[in-house]
Amino acid sequence: MAGSSAPSPEFLAERNNPGLAQRVCIAFIIIDTFFLLVFFVSRYFNRKAVGMPMLVCNTLCYVLCMGTAATGILMYKIGGAGHHVASVPITTFQTWLKLSKVLEFTYTPAVMFSKLATLFLYYQVFEVPNYRRAIIGIGVIIILQGVISIILAFSICRPFRYFWTQAVDVHDGTCGDVMLFYKTYSIPSLVTDVAMLVLPWPLLLKLRMPTSEKIGLVLTFLAASLGIITCAIRLSVFFTTPLFSDPTWYASGGTTIYALVEPSIYMIASILPTTRHLYRRIHRKAREASQLRNSNSDGTPKNSSGRSQSSELQRIEHNDANPGKITRHVDIWQANTNSSQEGLTLGEWYQNQEEWDQSKTADTLVTKKPRLRQ
Repeated sequence: MAGSSAPSPEFLAERNNPGLAQRVCIAFIIIDTFFLLVFFVSRYFNRKAVGMPMLVCNTLCYVLCMGTAATGILMYKIGGAGHHVASVPITTFQTWLKLSKVLEFTYTPAVMFSKLATLFLYYQVFEVPNYRRAIIGIGVIIILQGVISIILAFSICRPFRYFWTQAVDVHDGTCGDVMLFYKTYSIPSLVTDVAMLVLPWPLLLKLRMPTSEKIGLVLTFLAASLGIITCAIRLSVFFTTPLFSDPTWYASGGTTIYALVEPSIYMIASILPTTRHLYRRIHRKAREASQLRNSNSDGTPKNSSGRSQSSELQRIEHNDANPGKITRHVDIWQANTNSSQEGLTLGEWYQNQEEWDQSKTADTLVTKKPRLRQ
């Protein structure tokens, strides 16, 4: 893999910013951990907004992202990343090859689980049969892509150890085109990214809601597709960079960073909509505490409104302790609600129950439409 001519001392002394990827790995360890903790707290207070499939996918994605970050750091600590391959000992280069294989087994399923978490979010939000069938179809493609990629990662070199023993003995086995494997993985990944980006818009544009609410909704679903940017950059890098002509040099930064950032962004994007209930809960309690402080500082006795607010808080706390008794179905972007358990769905954009009953009766006379106001 290294060149045959003797490199100059200046060439051997060059460094390809090895600290950048380490800083990114550490930063995303902190960021991913923070968002997963927020995700768990939000689910604790509102189980209806987070189904078990989304919980499992995001948890597995987090574990794999931590593995990717740890692998990226080890590549620089003991694998010689950031140096020219000609300047590192052969055993160090073999360590880098082993770690790059570990990266394949963490990155690939991390992307799969992070995308599946986003699709479970879509499936729960969009209560439309045709859209749900499209979501299932995209999910099947993502699972097949992940499974096939893992199989290829195991079998592309025979024996398996030849991926790193070829650095010592090129006759120890055979390997397929690893770069072609990396490139072909990126293409269907980009296609599913585009499909996930386009999927929500026909329904979102038909919603009748305040402009501020619609903007927030649009930004939420745009965030859920930000992984397409890192996927596109990753695709261009593998098509333009001769990675295995100088592996430890070219792998510094770009490929390691994209392998961590892409699944992390998808995981964070799928978490954000589920935290709206937690935000409103904190905001409500802070507002009540502020009103109580103001009342105490004024020295005025509590009025009937204050008593009713206290009673309402007690009722909310009781509902939190008994989530099974909550049956109200509201949308996650609704501004004012007293329900302690909210289903993660766009819901019905109607002003009152009578209007909803009339529209539901009308819908049964035609075809089953999404619960969205046209």
